[in-house]
Amino acid sequence: MKNNIRKAGLIAGILMISAGVFSQHIQTQYFMNIPQSSEFNPAFRPGANVFIGLPVLSGSYVGLSNNMFNITNLLQPMPGADSVITVLHPDFDRDLFFRKIGQKGFLSVESSIPVLGVGFAIDNDWWIDFGISVKGMARGKLPVDLFTLALEGNEEFIGSTAHLSGIGINAQAYLQTHIGLSKNITDRLRVGGRLKLMQGAMSASLKADNLEVQVNEDYSHAVNAEVLLKLSGPFDVTLDENGFIDDITGREEIGFGDVGPSFNNFGMGIDIGAEYILMDNLQLSASIIDFGYINWGRESFTFKASNDFTFEGFDITEAIEDEKDFDLIVEEFGDSLLNTFEFVDSEEGYVTGLPTKLYLAGSYQPVDFLSLGVLSRTTLGMGVRETLTLSATLNAGDVLGTTLSYTLTNRSYNNFGFGLSLRGGPVQFYTIVDQIPASWIEFTGDNGNDRFIIPQRLDYLNIRFGFNLLFGRVKKKKADIPMLVE
Repeated sequence: MKNNIRKAGLIAGILMISAGVFSQHIQTQYFMNIPQSSEFNPAFRPGANVFIGLPVLSGSYVGLSNNMFNITNLLQPMPGADSVITVLHPDFDRDLFFRKIGQKGFLSVESSIPVLGVGFAIDNDWWIDFGISVKGMARGKLPVDLFTLALEGNEEFIGSTAHLSGIGINAQAYLQTHIGLSKNITDRLRVGGRLKLMQGAMSASLKADNLEVQVNEDYSHAVNAEVLLKLSGPFDVTLDENGFIDDITGREEIGFGDVGPSFNNFGMGIDIGAEYILMDNLQLSASIIDFGYINWGRESFTFKASNDFTFEGFDITEAIEDEKDFDLIVEEFGDSLLNTFEFVDSEEGYVTGLPTKLYLAGSYQPVDFLSLGVLSRTTLGMGVRETLTLSATLNAGDVLGTTLSYTLTNRSYNNFGFGLSLRGGPVQFYTIVDQIPASWIEFTGDNGNDRFIIPQRLDYLNIRFGFNLLFGRVKKKKADIPMLVE
């Protein structure tokens, strides 16, 4: 039973990290003349009369945003030696690590894989697009006291309380189908909208409205908790004779019918946007993206736990120093949790919201080939997060476009991005990155031979690339200067 419980937790964890197959979007893309920019503002009119998207190749995207996993946060020079130490080393300056995290650590992972995309113009004023894509998102937030408990042990809290309220994990994977429409209302105003239909595949949600751990003088832990866990997917739950949870298992053999999109997990969302030409060389735009929900009705479970209990506690350093097997530590804690919590099971469906985003932007065009832009994004969902991007875009007609960007986010101020689009005949290639990795770290395997490198910064990274098929070109009116310059 214990192995199965851990297996269920592992499935939820994998879902959070790889559902990404949850959510930020790639800021640099907003000011680029590619059809995918309409994902930020459905009023955008691409610079072609017909667009055809290729499965997988027309816009695969992966994004990561967090304030925990910078290599510079996790590694420090060894005092008095020519080497580095990790955050687990006793001489590591963890106070600096905690200050960089702030009150809460957070993680957001997202990716998108296109299945089908088409768009076409009608009478040059109307634009209609249709698309299908596989999407997902995973978000988590962890209070700093949790890191203190894990890294420093419970010494810091003897006779006091660790406040872990606010822990949250939300992960989803789904198939999205959309249809969009935009139109010029006047020579200066263009509006657009998009309707999205979602078929959910898997979902995991953990929320702790109240979770406090009091460390007593004898090192026992008194826990006061109100926790809500929701699952939808290939999980089997059995109850004991008293109606409490006896087992949670992840199915060993999982077919497409277990994890594939289902109309029983149905959701809807809308995007709305507008562009307005304030002056001939100054354009403003605004949009609301992903305002919607998914109702999880297939194989859905809700578990509520509200109780006080005491357990002897655990020290993760015992696993780090090989004094105790990590699985045994988790098992002991799981036993204390399972045997004390009074879980209430419900097989009724539940609803999760999409992370709604508000975009506000302005673009100034001092000369025909140069556009300067500023973009603000506010993301709602598990808190409010703000991102600000400045950009400069150079265009050689609709053949070549390059964008340089600078983004302030995650309490970091050195995020430089780059975007490139190149069109030859009907084929357009583009690549975008929101943070150019300027420095890398090389690691050597245990055998001394295997070497690999990773970016030194992993707190903010969005990458997208792909090929589009574009036919025809926009016939512009003199006063029709779109916000996203060709």
